[in-house]
Amino acid sequence: MSIHNFDLQDDEDNDDEELLAAQNGDENEEDDDDDLPQLPILPIRASYNPPRSMRNVNDDHSTELYHSMALPVDQGIAPGMQFHNKNDCILAIKYYHMKKSTDYIVKKSDPERYVIKCKDTKCGFKLRASWRKKTDKWEIGNMNDHTCVSTEMTQDHHKLSYNVICESVKSLLYMDASITVKVIIAHIREKFNYTVSYRKAWRARNKAIESIYGNWEESYEELPQWLMVMEKDLPGTIIDFQSDPSTEVANETVFKRLFWAFRPCISGFEFCKPIVQIDATWLYGKYKGTLLLAVAQDGNNKIFPIAFAIVEGETKEAWSFFLKNLRQHVTPQENICLIFDRHVSIKSAYDDPQNGWHDAPTSHVYCVRHIAQNFMRSFKDGELKKKVACMGYAMNIPTFEYYRSEIAVADRKALAWVDNIPKQKWTQSHDDGRRWGHMTSNLVESQNNVYKGIRGLPITAIVKASYYRLAALFAKRGHEAAARVNSGEPFSENSMKYLRNEVIKSNSHHVTQFDRDRYTFSVRETIDHKEGLPKGEYKVDLQNKWCDCGRFRALHLPCSHVIAACSSFCHDYKTFVDNKFTNECVYAVYNIHFDVVHHQTYWPNYEGPKVVPNKLMRRAKKGRPPITRIRTEMDDVETERRCGVCRMPGHSRKDCINIRHQKAQETWMEVGLWMIINGRMHRANGFNSLFTKINVSSLASIKFCTVLNQRHFYLSSSS
Repeated sequence: MSIHNFDLQDDEDNDDEELLAAQNGDENEEDDDDDLPQLPILPIRASYNPPRSMRNVNDDHSTELYHSMALPVDQGIAPGMQFHNKNDCILAIKYYHMKKSTDYIVKKSDPERYVIKCKDTKCGFKLRASWRKKTDKWEIGNMNDHTCVSTEMTQDHHKLSYNVICESVKSLLYMDASITVKVIIAHIREKFNYTVSYRKAWRARNKAIESIYGNWEESYEELPQWLMVMEKDLPGTIIDFQSDPSTEVANETVFKRLFWAFRPCISGFEFCKPIVQIDATWLYGKYKGTLLLAVAQDGNNKIFPIAFAIVEGETKEAWSFFLKNLRQHVTPQENICLIFDRHVSIKSAYDDPQNGWHDAPTSHVYCVRHIAQNFMRSFKDGELKKKVACMGYAMNIPTFEYYRSEIAVADRKALAWVDNIPKQKWTQSHDDGRRWGHMTSNLVESQNNVYKGIRGLPITAIVKASYYRLAALFAKRGHEAAARVNSGEPFSENSMKYLRNEVIKSNSHHVTQFDRDRYTFSVRETIDHKEGLPKGEYKVDLQNKWCDCGRFRALHLPCSHVIAACSSFCHDYKTFVDNKFTNECVYAVYNIHFDVVHHQTYWPNYEGPKVVPNKLMRRAKKGRPPITRIRTEMDDVETERRCGVCRMPGHSRKDCINIRHQKAQETWMEVGLWMIINGRMHRANGFNSLFTKINVSSLASIKFCTVLNQRHFYLSSSS
């Protein structure tokens, strides 16, 4: 893998031009580091030594540094010191001068000699290094000491170029590609005691990423070969590559879209809960694009990625491309529930019969948080927004109607807005358990943050990262699931926690049987468990899997009322736990492991047209691309407003009645104290009449007496 050599200046002062140049590449400027040749880059062994962002956190750290220069930086330089090559020799000389805060100019540089002298003409420093044929190494020959003192008026060093910074931070980016420019600046400051500009650190980071993962243009060229490798070494992997026919030229094809899903994910989804959450997140590399994700959840409430796609944006065509492949190859089962936000393009793609989501019975529902966000944008009422969210989360119809009636009393227009959305699309009480308790798209949105570190990488590196991360994930969770099966417990860890809690609550219930077949019961709560529902009686129908509280149908797990009903006639309540929550089913999710990709020398050769990026997708906008999602009303954590004095809700310190009363008391006490000290009022009479008039509290009286006694003692001592 080769490095694209960016020849860029390091002494620009205009920040706006720097950021614009950084975004657009600016590959034609000159750099002050012409004397430093390109370092040879060792090829990365994808199957044995992948970048850190693609590896397991438990891997041995001894293989993290795939390229070690072993430069004698701390030892300085001295005559007779030898180096493996000219690059190491030059870097050691640069490190030495940066440490000494001195500078030099190059007098001669060729494949066999390197001669420098001090930049200060009055200094006698000279150094000569050359290649020695006998040892096949570079050796420092003659060298004088510096007799000058640095007069630089800057925190940076001329020889601390972005090439040097690149070599210094390469190991850091190899372990974590999401390291920010600010972290790199801090690292350089700590290592070299210099503060480099943001522009220089940004370009050093870019170059380091390119040296590890390849640059963006070369990554598009390498993509077809990697797709061939996945098809060959990872049988069952689904790949759909689309090019843009309108922009094709001879022997070149322009990238448009890519869908991929791995066989272990496809097989494992059959044993997951029948829900799929989809969402999109943008890429912030050199070329624009959008990463589409589809995730599910296993019986232990663990997130399970199932499919990926890189497209041009959130358009109907892009979502149709993704949903069609998802339905055809990954989720062809019946009764799948698709959860997403109310994006028009997703809804349009789902409703398109050509995408296959209506051939077998499926359903789609909306994220409640996005419903509440859209409501807030229309009505700007935080209290009503809470009630809308409570309507969605309500597990039974009476609770739903209660919050609906409160909205009706507060605002009829808001009620009309809510009623305009079909209830089965966003409320838990009307969806017949299709959501399995998932009211939001948090599962897939959390994956946006998980893949944040790789969203700025070239396209082939993104596809590779998904492979390595999922392979490590399957191995880890497979071991955990096998241990749970061997432990003898019937259900997953999170399910057992829920069931234990429900069993404890069921012990206080009173059960009345209503039929001889032992199907219907009336369960009365004797203790209020503070769960939002009033203490009362609930109907339980075991044959139809129904309980009035709504938990039994919504979560597919028996609630405390069902457990109490089963206990009343010695029936095992575990028979009503859905099979998806068993340890055997969770183990089956990760039973098929990922195959290992062969060494690069075994890869098949790609002989098709060259894949190139779409030039229209190149990021030309001024400034850095955003790397975090913009916060909206959906992200606000609402807190009740309380006074800083009395801690009561509804007002602030400025409007607090108590603080006004306290100030009045202090004013009366100061007046009375002044009158007593100046002889205008008898001390005892003044004290009694003052407190009788203003009726101060005991605390204020104590404060007044303390001040009065201190003042009286001071006057008595003075007299």
